Amino acid sequence: MQAPSVSVLVTVYNREAYLDACLDSILASTWQDFEVVVVDDGSGDGSVAIGERYAARNARVRFFRNDRNLGDYPNRMRAAELAKGRFLKYVDSDDLIYPHSLAIMVEAMSRFPEAALGLSYSLPEDETPYPLELKPAEAWRRQFLGRGCLGCGPSGTILRRDAFFEAGGFRDWGVLSDTDLWCRLTARWPVVLLPPGLVWWRRHEGQEFIKDNAAAVYLEKGFALALDALTSPACPLTESERRAALSRARQHHARRLLSLAFRGRQPALAWRLFLASGLGVGQLLQGFGRYR
Repeated sequence: MQAPSVSVLVTVYNREAYLDACLDSILASTWQDFEVVVVDDGSGDGSVAIGERYAARNARVRFFRNDRNLGDYPNRMRAAELAKGRFLKYVDSDDLIYPHSLAIMVEAMSRFPEAALGLSYSLPEDETPYPLELKPAEAWRRQFLGRGCLGCGPSGTILRRDAFFEAGGFRDWGVLSDTDLWCRLTARWPVVLLPPGLVWWRRHEGQEFIKDNAAAVYLEKGFALALDALTSPACPLTESERRAALSRARQHHARRLLSLAFRGRQPALAWRLFLASGLGVGQLLQGFGRYR
């Protein structure tokens, strides 16, 4: 059987309330050359029965259940290993994809064959219409010296499968394991910015980014990831750009710590994160100033 152009990967853990709608949205895609790989990570609810039902009724759907709980990003890696398509398209099991979205994503990646990653960008583009390709240095300038361009979760992305595995897939950066991979991919290959709004992200109480400590986790890990990326030998920026980006990352982190202390009224947490950051008092005070 010929491999499909795109594998849609749905990783599941206790999502019986949303899984039917997610799979229905994928199967309603106007792009026809795809498979759906559903991998359950040891759910204790009815998710398994739903996945098995869809696999029994539709030959495009393949269902797998892990022997033990792997966790979010290790389960995403397992889904990628089971995929057969040229492109990987994650759709989280509590999200929906619109009927036209797969076609837009696959056609854009085919138009820019050197690109390893496509992102459904969340900000309006005032210079070039979508889709647009950014070379590695261009993408990193936007990410670390501009308004950013890599802030997109797995549901909003499409990846070239060979590049995904050549880059090593997801590493253990917790909730920022996706951003870490986007940085490593865009350090080596171009990225395609796609139109916004290709996926509907559902908001509900079971998500990681709305947990009580989520803001602190994103704050701390985000700064550590920026430093890791900008000090990596793979950084595609010039030396002067890299130094400027490091300075900006430190100032931005200082700003966010001060905001957490004063606006967020959590001085103890801000102080703890400051001590863990490696910043000096002078660098913290630069958070009051304008970006240089």
